[in-house]
Amino acid sequence: MDLGATTTVRPSDETSVFLNGVESPAPVTRNVIERLAPTPVRVETELKMPLGSGFGASGAGALSSAYALNQAFGLGLTSNGVGEAAHVAEVVCGTGLGDVIAQNSGGLVVRLSPGAPGLGVVDKIPVPPLKVECIVRGPLSTEEVLSDPRIMKEVNREGELALKELLKRPTLERFVSLSWEFARKSGLARGWMEDAVEAVESSGGIAGMVMLGDAIFAFNGSEVLAEFGDVISARVSLWGAGLE
Repeated sequence: MDLGATTTVRPSDETSVFLNGVESPAPVTRNVIERLAPTPVRVETELKMPLGSGFGASGAGALSSAYALNQAFGLGLTSNGVGEAAHVAEVVCGTGLGDVIAQNSGGLVVRLSPGAPGLGVVDKIPVPPLKVECIVRGPLSTEEVLSDPRIMKEVNREGELALKELLKRPTLERFVSLSWEFARKSGLARGWMEDAVEAVESSGGIAGMVMLGDAIFAFNGSEVLAEFGDVISARVSLWGAGLE
């Protein structure tokens, strides 16, 4: 979505990372800095998306920082090379597995095989810059889910089935319905989400769970979503990460 991340890099006596103006441990971004920066830097990132709620904030911050460092130090990395640094940092820190390659590509991405940009394979379902509405009630720990063998067994099983079904008819509507089916069958969906998704569907919209957050996304559901919390509006971003 177009709730993006913007990063600036400045020389410094010691390395520091600021997120939305506040100094932060930012382990994923720091991992990228360790990989790419030859000298200490001050990295400042503005994140427009909710944090810790499945919107890919850690991946976006890391990818944005990797692009900024590549430009600042003239590292000569391609888009895939920049993305690889951010992807590896996410995997090492346990904060995500596939966000970076999607963020580097833009659009409604279908990941056909896992891996960093340049290794993983993605395709896209063609869509216009559609409006997306979201309700966020809180975070879920991606690291806890990824490190739980029981949960991951269900996630992998149901995910493989959902992907296979999606590729038979890759449309936006099918993507959303299968994503919601996956959320329920894998045991990740929360109780309140059932009511919210049902309300959206009853009003003619489609909705699913944000992975991984105590949050849902919807198309054509803004009026009924307001009954469940504050609505965050965005649009599908058709373009991936880059320089401004």
